[in-house]
Amino acid sequence: MLMLSRVCAEFRDGAGAVIFRVTPAMRLTFVEAPEAIREDPLFHLLLQEGSVETPDSVETRKKLEADPLKGTEPSGRRSRSARIPASDNPEGAEKKDGA
Repeated sequence: MLMLSRVCAEFRDGAGAVIFRVTPAMRLTFVEAPEAIREDPLFHLLLQEGSVETPDSVETRKKLEADPLKGTEPSGRRSRSARIPASDNPEGAEKKDGA
């Protein structure tokens, strides 16, 4: 899975073993992450708040490549004005407007 992370994180499997790390050098770049990180609740939390993005189209990827910090707060979270309430999203995760 292609992923862009604005924060460092450590994703674990059900047994607690680390399966993937986002290091400072990996932040703000696209990385290929294992699908297994979707099982970690941390992944869903970071996806919901906008600290992690998984582009669903070429257009979204190009926008993120051009400016990975656009519409974000200093913490790496997506700004509140750029979020869609979870109730409006069938998957329950917040996404950027137009994505």
